Amino acid sequence: MCSVRRLFVLLLIVSSLVLLAACQEGSSSSAGSRTIAKNFQWQPLFGDGTNDASGVIALVGDFEITARDLELYREELPAAQETTYQGPTGERLLLKRMVDNVLMARAAVTKGLYNDPDVARTIIAKRRDTLVRAMLNYGLLRDRKPSDEEVREYFMNNRSKYRQLGIVNARHIECLTKDAAEKAYQRLVAGGKRNDWMSVMVEMSVNEESKVHEGSVGWFNQDATIPFIKGSMKFINEVFDLEIGLHPPFRILDQWHVVEILKRVNERPSTFSEVKATVELEMMPIWQEAIIRDFLLEARKQHNVEMLGEFAPGRGLSVDELFARAMAVSSVDRKIELLDLVYSDYPESDRGDDALFMAANIVLEARMDTRNAERYLLKLLEEYPDSELAEDAKFLKDNLHNPEVLNPKSIEELRKNIE
Repeated sequence: MCSVRRLFVLLLIVSSLVLLAACQEGSSSSAGSRTIAKNFQWQPLFGDGTNDASGVIALVGDFEITARDLELYREELPAAQETTYQGPTGERLLLKRMVDNVLMARAAVTKGLYNDPDVARTIIAKRRDTLVRAMLNYGLLRDRKPSDEEVREYFMNNRSKYRQLGIVNARHIECLTKDAAEKAYQRLVAGGKRNDWMSVMVEMSVNEESKVHEGSVGWFNQDATIPFIKGSMKFINEVFDLEIGLHPPFRILDQWHVVEILKRVNERPSTFSEVKATVELEMMPIWQEAIIRDFLLEARKQHNVEMLGEFAPGRGLSVDELFARAMAVSSVDRKIELLDLVYSDYPESDRGDDALFMAANIVLEARMDTRNAERYLLKLLEEYPDSELAEDAKFLKDNLHNPEVLNPKSIEELRKNIE
């Protein structure tokens, strides 16, 4: 579901029908029991949790279904089904479906099926996943987007990615044989009466589609396809770098072409205004990841997370073994996860600053992600001011956004480019 309203419909239904609301009252007192509750709260089943002043359109015992419930329930359906339940007949069928849902849900509660281990596990998982998605999409990311300054900064730090490709405008005469193509070329070179481009092209070109356009193949870049030319990729490779003017015949597959390059626009860097929308779209995952990462790091501090038992510091893998494993894996995502684990679970170890520094370098090298690299480096400088890596971390942080440095990938490269 994409809309705000739809997510809250899901959240409230899960929170009421399948959650643990007021659940610990009346739970079994037997040792180790994890039954949900005898007084399982199963209502509401429909709606979005707001005041509903619409009329009641059905009763199932003491359970009311309103016109608003019907409208919201239809919106929950897949798009293909949603249209099926339009109009008086469709709404009647949909209301029957809602009544059936109430009867099934009420029967499940009467039978205490919410205490079946499989059912309870599904209820708990749905609750957890719904709340996590709600926090991600509504608590952290809703209505948030990078500022123009942040988008411009990303553009400046990745300028080499954004270029307008060179384009060429050309026209051709296509012939079946080399002799015919050579004759067409010589006539064009000779010029004079009836040897102008239009005359020769109309008489000698066998490509009826391009003849309609006076032999023009239009503007194209090196990645283009020209639909009416067989072997167009080879054709483009052959002509793209030719100088402006007429050129001798050449063969592409089983055809011969005489080509005249009319105009050329060379490749150039894109301006910010030309690619702003593209830049914002490309940077969004990195930008959102930084928001989520910052929230989780702060939440860990606020709630005093502590690993116990076999997962307590010093148990299982040592911090050095964990760090070594992070360096050994090939997946960038897994490497970052393991380094985050080193820092978050062992902040007092002598590997905490190493993990932050390596994470900064990895996201910079693998993703050109200066935003998250800067966050790792700031965290290192704030929490490990006496670290042996502090000087390098400060140097790297100070030069991440240096416009003279394109796509820095390491401290060594930065220093080489700057000095």
